[in-house]
Amino acid sequence: MAVSIRGRPIRSLRMRGRNDSGEENVPLDLTREPSDNVREILQNVTKPHGVSNMRKLGHLNNFVKLLISVGHSEEKFGFTYEEIIICLRVPLLNEAKEVRSAGLRALRYLIRDSNVLQKVLRLQVDYLISRCIDIQQNNEGERTQALRLVRKMITVNALLFPSSVTNSLIAVGTDGLQERDRMVRAAIAIVCELALKNPEVVAKRGGLSTILKSVIDCQLSRINEALITTILHLLNHPSTRQYVRNDVELEQILAPFTDFHYRHNADTSESQLKEDREARFLSSRMAIVAAFRSWSGIINLCRAGNSGIQSLIGLLCIPNMEVRKGLLEVLYEIFRLPLPIVTQDFAEALVSVDPSRSQDSWRLSDGFVAAEAKVLLPHRARSRPDLMENYLALVLSAFISSGLLEGLVEVVTSSEDQLSVRATILLGELLHMANTILPHSHSHHLHCLPTLINMAASFDIPQEKRLRASAAVNHLKRFHDKKKQGPNPHSLYLDHIVRKSVSGHHRKETNTRLPRDIYTIKDTEEALMLNLRDSQILNHKQNLDWNWLLIATILKWPNVNLRNNKDEQMHKFVRRLLYFYKPSSKLYAALELDHPKARQLTVVGCQFVEFLMESEEDGQVYLEELVKDMVSWLSSASGLKPDRCLQSNGLLTTLSQHYFLFLGTLSAHPNAVKLLEKCSLFQCLLNLCSVKNQEAVLKLAVSTLDYSRDGLSRVILSKILTASTDTCRLYATKHLRVLLRAGVEFFSNWGMELLVTQLHDHSKAVSMEALDILDEACEDKANLHALIQLKPALSHLGDKGLLLLLRFLSIPKGFSYLNERGYVSKQLDRWQKEYNLKYVDLIEEQLNEALTTYRKPVDGDNYVRRSNQRLQRPNVYLPVHLYGQLVHDKTGCHLLEVQSVVPDLSYTVRSPMLDTWEGIKQLKAALWALGNIGSSNWGLNLLQEENVIPDILALAQNCEVLSIRGTCVYVVGVIAKTRQGCEVLKHYGWDAVRHSRRTPWPVTPDEVDTQLASELSSVPSTLSLNSESTSSRHNSESESQPNMYIMDDDKCEISDQSDDTSLRSKPPKDRSPFTILASTRFVRNRSLNSLSLPSKKLRSTSDPKSLGGSHTPNDLILGFNGGTGDRHEPLCTRAAAG
Repeated sequence: MAVSIRGRPIRSLRMRGRNDSGEENVPLDLTREPSDNVREILQNVTKPHGVSNMRKLGHLNNFVKLLISVGHSEEKFGFTYEEIIICLRVPLLNEAKEVRSAGLRALRYLIRDSNVLQKVLRLQVDYLISRCIDIQQNNEGERTQALRLVRKMITVNALLFPSSVTNSLIAVGTDGLQERDRMVRAAIAIVCELALKNPEVVAKRGGLSTILKSVIDCQLSRINEALITTILHLLNHPSTRQYVRNDVELEQILAPFTDFHYRHNADTSESQLKEDREARFLSSRMAIVAAFRSWSGIINLCRAGNSGIQSLIGLLCIPNMEVRKGLLEVLYEIFRLPLPIVTQDFAEALVSVDPSRSQDSWRLSDGFVAAEAKVLLPHRARSRPDLMENYLALVLSAFISSGLLEGLVEVVTSSEDQLSVRATILLGELLHMANTILPHSHSHHLHCLPTLINMAASFDIPQEKRLRASAAVNHLKRFHDKKKQGPNPHSLYLDHIVRKSVSGHHRKETNTRLPRDIYTIKDTEEALMLNLRDSQILNHKQNLDWNWLLIATILKWPNVNLRNNKDEQMHKFVRRLLYFYKPSSKLYAALELDHPKARQLTVVGCQFVEFLMESEEDGQVYLEELVKDMVSWLSSASGLKPDRCLQSNGLLTTLSQHYFLFLGTLSAHPNAVKLLEKCSLFQCLLNLCSVKNQEAVLKLAVSTLDYSRDGLSRVILSKILTASTDTCRLYATKHLRVLLRAGVEFFSNWGMELLVTQLHDHSKAVSMEALDILDEACEDKANLHALIQLKPALSHLGDKGLLLLLRFLSIPKGFSYLNERGYVSKQLDRWQKEYNLKYVDLIEEQLNEALTTYRKPVDGDNYVRRSNQRLQRPNVYLPVHLYGQLVHDKTGCHLLEVQSVVPDLSYTVRSPMLDTWEGIKQLKAALWALGNIGSSNWGLNLLQEENVIPDILALAQNCEVLSIRGTCVYVVGVIAKTRQGCEVLKHYGWDAVRHSRRTPWPVTPDEVDTQLASELSSVPSTLSLNSESTSSRHNSESESQPNMYIMDDDKCEISDQSDDTSLRSKPPKDRSPFTILASTRFVRNRSLNSLSLPSKKLRSTSDPKSLGGSHTPNDLILGFNGGTGDRHEPLCTRAAAG
C-alpha cells in the first residue's frame, strides 16, 4: 500500500467527495440487552446498501455510548473482540469522511488494553489508520481522530506500535511543512512521544532524523526545546543510546553555523535565502542552548577530539560577521548573561547590561521596590550551595579549555565595532565569572590574556588591530571597575531603604566622623552668601531654573541651619523652597516622573526636610507647615478632597509619589516621628488601610516608612499586612524580604513574628510568599532562633512547610523541641519510605524550571511551557534535607548511625539498578541523602567510615546513565562544604574554590597556589567539573587563613593555630568530636574536579582503594568528558510529551 513507504502518496488519486449531511438521530435503548444493541449497531454499520451514511454515523456514536455505559465485556457484547474489530474496519473504508471519523473514534474507545490492541494489529487495521492519516489535508476532523487513536495506541502499549503508522507520521512530519499541512506539529509531537516509549521503531524508520530536521524548522523555543530534549533523553541511557548516531545526528543542530553554504531546503529561492538563513540561525541557537542545558548534550558536544564545542569556538576565528554575531548570542544565552544592545559605544552597551538598569516590573503599578530588591539585593543564603553556579562553572570550564577566551580575543580585534563591543563585554563577564566560581588553579592564569596584551603592545601587526586590542584592554579595565562597584539601587525608594539600614548599623561610627568632615567645605559666611546668590533662588521664582546643585550644597553646609543663621536671606531661601515643595502649590507635585531634573529635585527635597529637622525650633514651624500640607494632600485619597495627583494616573506618573520619601525620611528620626504623629499622618495611613483602590498609596507607605524602631510605623505595616486587600497584603509581605535583605536592625525581633502571622493568611499566594521569605530568613541563625521561639504551625503548608520545620533540627534548641514531641523518629521513617524519593522530584523540578522554559504547575493544572520565559541567572539553592539538618549536631548524627542509614544508602550506591527509571530514582535519592550527610564534619566521618566517597566519584566518572553523573557532581559539591570535605576530595584529584560567594575579590593562600597551580603548570587545562556549596555556621571548621574564608558574623573569633593543626593531623576515620567544631566560623567551598592533575596514588586512612592510582590522566579526561552536563530525565519525558 502507499502508506508502507516514507514518501507522501499522490493524494489526488484518492480524493473523496464531501458529505455535508449530519448525524441522523438513531435511538439507543440502554434498557435492552447490550448484546442486542451491539448486534443492531454492527449490522447497520456493515451493510453495503440500504443504510445511509448519516444513519451509520449515528450507530457508530451509539456504540461509543454503549461502551461507556456497560463497559468492556465480551460476554455482555455477545461478540468477540475480533468480530467487533472486523465490523469496525468497514466504516474506515466508507466514502464519507464523517463515517470514517466515527469509526476511528469507536476503535479508540474499544482499545483498552494490550490484548485488544494486539487483535487490532493482527487484523491489519493499522494500514487503514495510516490511510486516514495520509489522506486529503482538509479532512481535519478525520485526521484528528486518527491521531487521537494513534496516541491511545501509544498509551496502551507503545512496544506494539506498528511501523505502518510510524511511516505515515514520519512522512507528515518530514514533508508536511512544505505542503502547509496543519497536522505537522501534531505528528511530530506524537513521533517524539513514541520515541520516548519505543525508540526502536522510530529509529529504524528514520524518525530521529525527522525530529532533528524539525528542530531547525522550529523558531518557538518551547517546541524547539521539547524536540531536541527527545534526542537528549535517548542519549542519556545506554539502552536507548544505540539508536542515536551521536557523532552525526546531534551535531546537525550546528549545521547552520558550521556550514557557510547551508541550505535547509533545496528549493529555497535566492530571494528568500537570507530570511531563511536567519530563521535557521535562530532555531539552531535555541537547540544549542537547550543541548548545553543537559548532561547528555554537554557530554556529546564537549567530547575529546573534533567535538561540537571546538567547532563552534573555531568559527570565531573565521571572519564571517554573520556567524560571529549568531555565536556571540548563543554564548550569552548559554552563560545566562543579558545581551547588550547593538552599538559602537562601549559605555552605552555596558549600561544596557547593568543589572541596576530600570525594568518595567519595577514600576509602582507592578512589582515596585519588592521586585527591584529581589534582583539587586543579595540572597541571605550563606550555607547552601547554589546548583546553578555549579552548572555554570562546569560549562565555563569546558569552554575555556576549548579555547573560548582566545576566540573572543580574535573577535574583539578583527570584527567591526558593534561585534567587538559585544565580544569585549562577554570576555569581561566570563573572566569575572571564572574568578568567582572556578578554583584558583583553573582561573589564576586567565586574566593574563597574553594574546590580547601582546597585540596591544606589538607594532608588528596592523595598526587597526593594535588599536582595537588597546581599546579592549581599556574597556576591560572599565568593566572591572564596574564590577567592583556592584549593583546600585535604581530607584530612590530602594536607595532610601539601603542607606537607612547602613546608617543604622554604623550610626556611632558616623557620629564620630562628623567633626572631621566639618572642615571639608569652606565654612565662611561670605561663601555661604555667595552660594545663596548664585543659586538664583533669591532672584526669581522660575523654580526649575534655580541652580539646584548649589541649593543641595547649601542644605548640606556644615553648621548651617536656621538656629545658627538668623539672616533674613536664609529664611527667604527656606520659604521659597517650602513653597516649591508644598503639594498645595502644585509645582513640584505636578512634574512628571520622567522629568530630566526629577531625581535631583527629590534628593534635594529629602535634604530639605532633614535641614529643617536639624534646625530644631527655628525649622519646626516650616517643617510642620510642610507636613500638614502633605497630610492634607494624602487625606484626599479617602475621596473627601478629590485631587489630580491622588488619582491613580496622577500618582503613578507625577512626582507627587515622592512625597512618601519625604515622610519616610522624617519617620527615621524620633523627634520627627512626634511631629508626624501630631499632624495625624499615621492616623491618616491607618484610615487608608481599609479604603478600597488605594494599592498605590499603601505600596508607597510600606516602602518608605522606617521600621528600625518600635513605633507607629510597625503598627502601620502590621495593619496593611492583615487588613488591606489581597494585593496590598501580598506586596507588604514581599516588602518584608526587602527589609530582610537590606539588613534592617532587629529584624529577628519583630519581622519574624509578622512573617509567621502571614502564614495563616487566607490567600495562598500570601502564605507561600511568607513561607519562602522565612526559608531565606533562617539562613541567619538569629532569625532561626526567633522562629523556634515562636513555635509556628506549619503542617497546613504542605511539603514546603515540612522543609522549613526541618531547619529546626540544625540547632540543639530546635532539635530538642521537635524530639520531645516524637517528631524526629516519625520523620526518619517517612524519609526512608517516601521523602527521599520526593526530594529527587523537588530538586529536579527546580533545576528544570531554572534551566528550561518549563514552569511549575499551578494548583494541580498540567504543566505548561512558556516561550522566551527563561529567567536571567536564577538561583537553585539546595533544598533542606532531613539528614543534612541532623548531622549538624552530634546527637542527630548518632541517631543516623544507630539506624544504619549510611550503610543502607551506600549499598544502593554500590549496587544500583539502572535498568529501570525506578532504580535510577532510588540511586539519585541515595546520592542526595549521602551528600547532605557529608555536608558537615560529623556526617563526613560517617561517609569515610563506610568508605562510600570513592564509589560516588566512580559513578561520576563512569556511570552509563549520564544524569547520574550529573547528580554525583552536585553531591560532591555538597560534600565539599567543609574544609575537611575539601581535603578528602583533594586526595582523589578534585580541586575546590576556597572562598565565600560574598568574597568578590578573593585572596588565595600560598599553599593552594603552590600545591595546585604548580601541578597544573605542565598540563594544559582541560574540562573540569565544578560544584559550589557552603557549610553551616554550626559544625564547621576553623581556618588558619582568615582572609580566605568568610566569617559567619562579626562576633566570630578566629581560632588559634593549634586547633587548626590538630584538625589536619587527625585521621579521617577518627569519630571523636573535633575541638574545633565548636567554632562558629564556617567555610564555603565549591568542588571542581581537576581532570588535568597528574595521576597520584593518594589514600586516606579510610580509603584502601584510592581512585588516584587506578587511572592515568588521559583516563580521567576521557571519563569526565563523557560525564558532564545538566538535564534530568523526568524533564526529557515531559518535554517530548508536551
